Amino acid sequence: MTALVGGTTSTGQALIIEGDPGTGKSMLLALAERQAREAGFRTLRCTGMQGAAAIGFNGLHEMLYPILHYIDAIPPRQREALMTALAMLEGPPPGKLLVCVAALSLLEEAAADKPIFIAVDDLHWVDHSSTDVITFVSLRLENSAIALLATTRPPWDGAAVNDMRLERLLLGPLNSQSSEELITVVGAGLSPSERARVLREAEGNPLALCELSIALRRDGSADTALHATLPTTKRLEHTFLSHKRTLPERSQKMLLLAAVADDANLSDLLDAAHTFDLTFADFGPLERAGLIQIAEGSLTFRHPVLRSAIHGAATSDDIRRAHAALALSISDPDRAAWHRAAATFGQDEAIAAELDNVARRAESRGALVEAAVTFRKSAMLSTNPARKASRLASAASTARSAGKTSEALESLEHADLIAEDADTVSRLAITRSILSLTAGVRGLTRSDLDLILGKLAGPENVEHRTIVLWCAALSARGRNSPKEDRHWLQDELCSTKTPNPLKTVALAVLEPLGGFPELRTELPQLVTQLVDQPLGLVSLAIAAESLQDTETALTAWSLAYERFAGRGAAADEVQALRGRAGVRLLWGQVREGLADAEYAMRMARDTSQPMLESTAAATVARANALLGDFSKAQAALAHSRELMKTSPLAMTSADTRWAAGLIALGQQRFRDALIEFTHMSVHPTRALWATADRAEAAVRAGRPESVLENVAQADTIAKVYRSPLLASLVERSRALLAEPSTAAGHFERAIQHGEVSESVLELARTQLLYGEWLRRDRQPAEARIHLSAALQAFNAAGAAQFADRAAKELRAAGEVPRTLPAAAPSELDMLTPQELQIATLASRGLSNKEIADEIYLSHRTVSTHLYRVFPKLGITSRFQLREAFERIGPAEGSVPSPNDAARHSHQES
Repeated sequence: MTALVGGTTSTGQALIIEGDPGTGKSMLLALAERQAREAGFRTLRCTGMQGAAAIGFNGLHEMLYPILHYIDAIPPRQREALMTALAMLEGPPPGKLLVCVAALSLLEEAAADKPIFIAVDDLHWVDHSSTDVITFVSLRLENSAIALLATTRPPWDGAAVNDMRLERLLLGPLNSQSSEELITVVGAGLSPSERARVLREAEGNPLALCELSIALRRDGSADTALHATLPTTKRLEHTFLSHKRTLPERSQKMLLLAAVADDANLSDLLDAAHTFDLTFADFGPLERAGLIQIAEGSLTFRHPVLRSAIHGAATSDDIRRAHAALALSISDPDRAAWHRAAATFGQDEAIAAELDNVARRAESRGALVEAAVTFRKSAMLSTNPARKASRLASAASTARSAGKTSEALESLEHADLIAEDADTVSRLAITRSILSLTAGVRGLTRSDLDLILGKLAGPENVEHRTIVLWCAALSARGRNSPKEDRHWLQDELCSTKTPNPLKTVALAVLEPLGGFPELRTELPQLVTQLVDQPLGLVSLAIAAESLQDTETALTAWSLAYERFAGRGAAADEVQALRGRAGVRLLWGQVREGLADAEYAMRMARDTSQPMLESTAAATVARANALLGDFSKAQAALAHSRELMKTSPLAMTSADTRWAAGLIALGQQRFRDALIEFTHMSVHPTRALWATADRAEAAVRAGRPESVLENVAQADTIAKVYRSPLLASLVERSRALLAEPSTAAGHFERAIQHGEVSESVLELARTQLLYGEWLRRDRQPAEARIHLSAALQAFNAAGAAQFADRAAKELRAAGEVPRTLPAAAPSELDMLTPQELQIATLASRGLSNKEIADEIYLSHRTVSTHLYRVFPKLGITSRFQLREAFERIGPAEGSVPSPNDAARHSHQES
């Protein structure tokens, strides 16, 4: 504990103390807190409460309340999110990640004035929303004078806090010698046989040693617990209850009321006590017995085990009457509603409606886990089946947004059995489809769809029917469903008469290999129709990629990102960023794509989305492979595969194969590369974009015949969709496969198509291969033209491995390149993608707080990154950033602001 406090100066630390009840966790926490206070730390506290109402952010409010006067110093968007979460401001529902970053910003701001010690007791009972924030903060203390110490019990269901990146101190039972030393102090007066019995039964648990010794010494009331075959915690409960039996009856009633009241204030508790004709005087025997302590207007129990013991010993009717009394006295309407619900054993529509409102208020503050729990409780109390189904649908959707997949599925399963209302049925379909694409759960099967569509029969439900089919189409595409299932969905969509743009999107998504060519001209027009439906924009981007319209895809991805960011929906931002990163890599904007992909990977990790983190990591791997940094590419690829579920998305499988193939191609492991590219067929669109990669690997591996059918198919689709990029890749492939007499013509046509396509990198790769071919054909002068152009493009993109290869070919063709990438790396190559992103935004004049608000960082973290950027760029202040980027050149240094890019794309569309 001394090391934790003493080591916290400019570098923060976090430690979790884990142990069974009675092992001394709270005592250690109190000791550390006292040491921190004596060392000049500002101390903040948060205490979990067993059985507390599911309100959300209670613990966070308790922890941050003493430093809320710093809140005006943090970035505006973060400030509004935090104040909304703490119910201090009404505003749009804040995303979890934004609240987490805001809390970190506030703590960093306060710690800049005075070191902070945060004590979190009984973390396993702190509300889920607060726990998420505490976990986030505890992993990001490296730049602040903040020490965080938390206690928890094993096992605990919050996997985030048990994150292996957090250091943990495991408290077990005392050894024999320590137990003997402790009982010598606390068990004075016990006979040798009693002492031996306590030592044997306590099993080294310090609290059990103390309490059993005291009880035996006082009146022998621990005898029952000592003779029973019980776990240590139950022995303690029995011992604590022995105190209760010696109390006056009025004080026993007061003790139960206090145990049921969770964190009610003393004034509300006394109001409830008056219902039973109890008064403040009835607390006296409880204090004298050492069971409770009253100080500064609050009541605390001697030990949390005592509260659970009292609950367990009371009758259900006694507990119900205690909740009913508290419901009438609690001033907070949300807590009062929970007490009313706890006092109700049957169904009650009035209380169900009240809890429904509580859930919506929790949802509006971003307390999604608590909102989902409350929606589910509301559903269980509902008397009307339609309302019950609707509330279960809300519970499922909210749990899905909170990352609680199993809870969402449980609500879905219950709701599916009773849902008949069209709106509820379509909401359930949307939630299940999203879960199938983000959490790997089972999507809508053919039998599911038959049942759902049967409920949505009739012209009045045509829009709901379209939404369900749209969801099913996205799921079928993402899960690479069998062709017959996709064709059945196409038939259902075609028979649905509606102008809904989602119908067009769904049809395009289902047929990526040349079907419905007439839809390609319709897709750009759908951008404005879906501009306020970010999920619709995501599906439009996927559809546009399917039909080889990468310009519309980039516009849709960028606009979806902007809309999600404006709503604080960080979990959904990940999908949009990952999508935009993929198109940017396709266009040859490798640094920009890498920045997007790494940002998406960080946000996916922060919002607990392992499947999307896996997909983003695969994109990071592909970007690094294109840049020639194979070690980073391999690390990202390994990370992606580690996160990948047993049944990954087709896109994730294809992206990992693509990255692995590019690495193998760059390392001249051509047979390995061919195997990887061949397995990309699980995602037809990705496989088409890798046509030329596969052809190059096949030719160099001596297996040219293996790709002939693949190239022919790509040629057909390139003509159907009039895609210059795909046409260029086809001609490059045919050049590699062709006889020497015809290869040049294919190369020339590949370059012609490439010059009107969006991808400067693919054009450069064609020029490199053509230059190599020309040099071998003894046309060095012509070779130098193409090799020089390729080298310039590779240098601009930062593709070091390709640039090195072009430079060597250029020298072999008789020309010495001006610079070699290995000898003179760009200054931008020294920046991490996040540093590049921050530096670019700062060069446009954004303040640290504005940058922090845009990319989910604290403003002090932004400042730290800029401090590292300046020497790398050879400058000393942010005012020189614009000049530095102008010196480097826009082609190398331009990483557009996410929102600027979206707005620009929208204006162009």
